Amino acid sequence: MFRKFMAVCLILGIISLNASFVLAGDRVLSINSGGQNTVWFISGEPSLVINGFDLNALGISLPTTIDRVGISVQTAVPDAPIDIVVYEDANGGSPRDARLVSQTQVTINQAGLVTIPIKPVTVTQPAVWIGFYLPVNFRFFADASGTSTLTYWAWTPGGRFDLVNLASAQVFGPADGSAPVNINMNGRARITAEIVTSSASAPGQINVGTIMGDASVLQPLSACTDLFYDTADELVTYSDIVNVHCNIVASYQAPPAPVGYTQRGFLYDVYFFKANGVVAWGRLSFALTHCIRPEPPYLESAVIGLAYGAPRHWRILPTARFGDLVCAEVQYGGSLSYFTRN
Repeated sequence: MFRKFMAVCLILGIISLNASFVLAGDRVLSINSGGQNTVWFISGEPSLVINGFDLNALGISLPTTIDRVGISVQTAVPDAPIDIVVYEDANGGSPRDARLVSQTQVTINQAGLVTIPIKPVTVTQPAVWIGFYLPVNFRFFADASGTSTLTYWAWTPGGRFDLVNLASAQVFGPADGSAPVNINMNGRARITAEIVTSSASAPGQINVGTIMGDASVLQPLSACTDLFYDTADELVTYSDIVNVHCNIVASYQAPPAPVGYTQRGFLYDVYFFKANGVVAWGRLSFALTHCIRPEPPYLESAVIGLAYGAPRHWRILPTARFGDLVCAEVQYGGSLSYFTRN
């Protein structure tokens, strides 16, 4: 079947103290290098688009954990099923023999940079391939720089192929203009992943020790109802050179909720001042524990989300329950709230 591709140049559940985990990656995997975009769309039949990542070249020690995947969307296809896939590859090169280690079905209903939590998957091989099996009419951004040898396409005319076996796709290959795909993206799909590299982000490493030993270290932020922070982090860890501030802002200012989650309660804007009233931008050297008191019906399922960056988008943080509070480590200023799974 003839396929048309049009290029348009455009710019935790809860972690209880003894239960299950929702991780938050502390490093973003990306093979994009430029700021210019091309838009590509799927036509004919659903297609798989995957990016390859050489973990050794990126200096990432194995094993490592992937817990969310992102794609830059120009036009979504609301409510259409999409498969997120993660493959690990022992020998690099073509992913034809890569092994499927994670498959998650979602829907994407909004445009923009969409980051989707997946069940944390441990990767033990030096190369990974991460991507999306996308529906017809879905449009996504590609980085219009460099070569396209690390973005692969796969499809079977008139049907669906077996995602467990990439070799079962009738058409399969890189997006560098070569056969059989015959698509030259002149760049790479804007598909990313988040991995857990630091021990601070590993399961069970949420720093609630001072809270458990002495709950008096928790103090409310005066302008924010039901939001608390660990004063020991401010006064001891930072020797009082960082000050925590917060405002409640209108809910319409919130970024779109992560796929599969519903935002609950207030939307907090949290920010940090360093010496001489300078706002602390970027990642803090040490995390500051923040706790939210969710409404009682959501206490057992609430997880904390933090949105930062430009534009801001949500990341679900490792969350621990302590009494009637849920707590998480915060290392960026930004929007803070709590969520439950749909």
